[in-house]
Amino acid sequence: MTDLRIDEQEHGGAWSVTVHGDLDLSSAPDLCRRLTAHRGARVVVDLTDVGFCDSCGMRAIMGEAREARIAGGLLVVVSPAGSAVRRLLELCGLLETLGVHGDRDHALAAAA
Repeated sequence: MTDLRIDEQEHGGAWSVTVHGDLDLSSAPDLCRRLTAHRGARVVVDLTDVGFCDSCGMRAIMGEAREARIAGGLLVVVSPAGSAVRRLLELCGLLETLGVHGDRDHALAAAA
């Protein structure tokens, strides 16, 4: 297990939340707490530096995306092509549902 680190940065009204480490049963609640603080805002969750994501991590992201929409916000995801997390998102059929982008610039443009 790798410790989870989460960095946040504001980009002209949208927030980027960059996740580093493994997103799993033990770390998913930390991500949820951080994303809850931005509900109703436009948020980009950057999973580029996530080495491992289990079903608890996926459930956390899906749930927070749903809660963001309910609160009038938007949550989109960054996951580069070829990464293990991107493959998981593809297998789960979540690319369109979560608005997955290959890099942060495209995701921030989509969240604008």
